[in-house]
Amino acid sequence: MGLLDDLKQQADTLRQKEQVSQEEISQNLLLAHAKLKDALHYWVELFNSLNVIKPPIDRVYYLEGGATRMDNLRQSDYNVNGRRLTIDHKDYIEAIVLRFRCASDQKLVIEKQPDPVVQRMREHLWTNNLKFDLKEIRNERGYVERGIFTLNAEVPVTVTMIGDLENGRIKVVAKNLEKFGEYTNVYEFDEFGKEVLEELGKVIIGKPNNFRTMGRYQESLRTTATRPPRPAAEPEPAPPPAPAPSQQRAAPAPEAGDPTKSFLGSIKSILKR
Repeated sequence: MGLLDDLKQQADTLRQKEQVSQEEISQNLLLAHAKLKDALHYWVELFNSLNVIKPPIDRVYYLEGGATRMDNLRQSDYNVNGRRLTIDHKDYIEAIVLRFRCASDQKLVIEKQPDPVVQRMREHLWTNNLKFDLKEIRNERGYVERGIFTLNAEVPVTVTMIGDLENGRIKVVAKNLEKFGEYTNVYEFDEFGKEVLEELGKVIIGKPNNFRTMGRYQESLRTTATRPPRPAAEPEPAPPPAPAPSQQRAAPAPEAGDPTKSFLGSIKSILKR
């Protein structure tokens, strides 16, 4: 087979794979839409109830690895939004976004120095979507010597459920849920149902739950984390002592190698969807 025929055959194979992949994505879109539709109905009812009942749920958050404590933050203002995607004049639920906040009337004042520490604190607050005012104290040369941060005691919380169409899964991305930071749980379509929603609901209302450990993906992470380390390889025996100079013989020169590389083997195909 000539070079051109070989390349054409590879291109045809890639086109077939791309077509199969698009069919799988279309099927996953339907599955994700069905799962997210049921979930949206669940969260609308749950959050409507929470906004009426207003259960007293207080949270504690820690900044700077525990150096600064934000306590007595009351949880409230529950909101749910379904993001939709339109394909061929049909609407599909692409994602569900849950939002609420934990807040009090307190103000926190944090002073940092020198400038690199001030900048790290600023980035940390921005990353966690915290509102603050910063007063920079500069020296005679105009450089920042220290910074005084005044924070509103308010932590926004978001939980996003989105379909991973390429891998056929549902991702649940939580930010500032119970503590600062972001983590992601992954569920196969057959796993993402009322049980997962119930356990996540328990997290939100501060009840004991198994949410973080549910699902095959989370179980695999736990198994990997608890797996004992492999035993260290036994040391190789020490080489025999070198012979005396009078007994040494000149080693034959190594033969020159002649590595070859296939032209076709070095071609990388990139599919742009």
